[in-house]
Amino acid sequence: GYDGWDFLSFDPGSRRFLAADDAAQVTTRRWNSDGVIMEQYTNYLEHICPEWLQKYVGYGQEALERKEPPAVHVSGKEEFGTLILSCHAYGFYPKAIVVSWMKGDEIRDQDTEWGGIVPNSDGTFHTWARIEARPEEREQYRCRVEHPGMLEPGIFAWEPESGRNLTLVVAVSLIAAILVLLIGFIVWKHQSGKKQNYGYSRPAGKDVGTNGSTTGTE
Repeated sequence: GYDGWDFLSFDPGSRRFLAADDAAQVTTRRWNSDGVIMEQYTNYLEHICPEWLQKYVGYGQEALERKEPPAVHVSGKEEFGTLILSCHAYGFYPKAIVVSWMKGDEIRDQDTEWGGIVPNSDGTFHTWARIEARPEEREQYRCRVEHPGMLEPGIFAWEPESGRNLTLVVAVSLIAAILVLLIGFIVWKHQSGKKQNYGYSRPAGKDVGTNGSTTGTE
């Protein structure tokens, strides 16, 4: 090619150069009459080029076939009586992905707002989709994700943290109370043992007076 246009081409079958326009006629006649150039191009097209092509395709095979499924996180927050549900997909490759919000079995693309598919520093991508809903209809909404790295589309729901946090707080408080009671019982037992070992009562017998005389006791 020359200046963006075809100039001449090489036909491996006839082993001849073909002019693409009149300007290439002189070059075509000269190269067709040069046996060394003919042999070089024939060797390049039949051997060198296919070998290079196979080698570089092999180098890129891993990248071409690479598939990283997305990690999906669903969150929600309520603002002014409206529930905003967000579905984030992270770390997926290749770039092609479909993230949709469903209400029941119906895909609600008309109500969905999408973010762009943005590259990460490791070559993977991330994106998001969100939708507004009524708080009382929260359980009807699901995020649907399709990606070549997934065997089948994934369905994800928002699970509020409040219930799980309350359970965790109650469990930790109960364990702490049991530990306090157990430590208190151990301390009490230890103190009771000390009193029994070191306490005594005066035995009945003779008292020695200050002048060395003894007095009997009944």
